[in-house]
Amino acid sequence: MRPDPSRVFSAAELAAACSGLLVGDGARLVKGVRSLEAAGPDDLAFVDRRAEKAAARSAAGVLLARSAAGLVRTVIEVPDPALALIPILEKLFPPRGARPGVHPTAVVAEGAVVDASAEVGPYTVIGEGSTIGPRAILESHVSIGKGVEIGADVWLHPHVVVYDGCVLGPRVEAHSGAVLGADGFGYAPSPGGIRKIPQVGSVEIGADVEIGANSCVDRAALEVTRIGDGTKIDDLVMIGHNCVVGRHGFICGQAGLAGSTIVGDQVVLAGQVGVAGHLRIGNGVKVGAQSGVNADVRDGESINGTPHMPFRESMRCLVEVRRLPETARLVRELVGSASRATEGKG
Repeated sequence: MRPDPSRVFSAAELAAACSGLLVGDGARLVKGVRSLEAAGPDDLAFVDRRAEKAAARSAAGVLLARSAAGLVRTVIEVPDPALALIPILEKLFPPRGARPGVHPTAVVAEGAVVDASAEVGPYTVIGEGSTIGPRAILESHVSIGKGVEIGADVWLHPHVVVYDGCVLGPRVEAHSGAVLGADGFGYAPSPGGIRKIPQVGSVEIGADVEIGANSCVDRAALEVTRIGDGTKIDDLVMIGHNCVVGRHGFICGQAGLAGSTIVGDQVVLAGQVGVAGHLRIGNGVKVGAQSGVNADVRDGESINGTPHMPFRESMRCLVEVRRLPETARLVRELVGSASRATEGKG
């Protein structure tokens, strides 16, 4: 994203924004934020633990780092550079607010209520009985079904679809192509073929949840599929019907939860994790990338692999897998030696 040329701040102003300790020239101006490798004299760059050596070689005019030691330039000292970067980025790139009004091409059904401070973009459709809360942003081509509740400061990017009866709490953000409330994958075999089980439940998304592009949260068969406050869902994630996901967790790209899975608070599911249905994943669990979870997981465990196992055990197994060619060669040699010894005795 290109910085706004009118938004230029001094190092002292940025240090104040992130409550950092300024070391060096507080009057130095900052026009943008870039990586250590790409930054120039007018830019700020942040230094994590893995990049402390690279920081000395960077051309950045201002560095956001844990310590100014060894860095001959203006530095803003902070305990956690990545966390301190947030208010700096918000200052240089302020999030856009709602532009109140309903676009002439939008369709708002009879009985729907749109707060006067909300924004409804081009070709957006809002169904009967739905409510759009204060300062909500519905960008172009958003589709809202009947009886939907959209909370304050929700931001729905282009082509988001929210089916009938869903509830989105305050400050939810859903990126393009996300589908909330589609039918769950529920069927039953019958003598005449596969019958669909009507999916008559709903979806509730808690406050401050973010849902990535082209992700899906299916409605429950009878009750509620629920995503807890503060949870962050990456792109291309599938949340099956009747799932309950706790608060302040991370579900990374291409992960999938089969139906009726319960996920605790502060859980991390890395990319392409698959979780079988009707399981319980405890609070604070961490699951490594591409793992297959096929049984309940207790609170606080770190697991990896398919089928899943404790993380350290999975790492030992991986080492042994890499040794398999040599192990197989040794086994063949031992078998050959044993066969020759047996023939010699005969």
